[in-house]
Amino acid sequence: YFYLTLGLFLVLSSMKASAMMCYICSHSPKDNRTDKCTDHNFQYNNVYVDDCKLGCETVVQYDANDEMEQWRRNCLQTEQKLLNVCHTEKTPGWRIVRCACNRELCNTASEIIPSSFIMKCLIIVLWMLLIKR
Repeated sequence: YFYLTLGLFLVLSSMKASAMMCYICSHSPKDNRTDKCTDHNFQYNNVYVDDCKLGCETVVQYDANDEMEQWRRNCLQTEQKLLNVCHTEKTPGWRIVRCACNRELCNTASEIIPSSFIMKCLIIVLWMLLIKR
């Protein structure tokens, strides 16, 4: 049963859709537009959705005074090994928080919750319970 469970986990881990839908929007306080994109004001039903090949991302850029300059939800621009995590880049002039994910419409927040891993574990536990019957 161990090898069957391990095989199931490996198959589930390697499953990846060829493309996924992602939210596409941006907001800058300097623009004179209504904010529909930041976490506080996100309106998922009023923003564009597109088919993305590599995954989704949310990028928030702050200036040297830690004031938000730009907020973007987009298709992942380059294939990153750090999927389903957030990464912060800093220089003396700015800070960027980049969250990348690889699930359908996963760029709803600026924090990533690894629900795919939790779902895989739950499927394996249920599978093991069914096998024992």
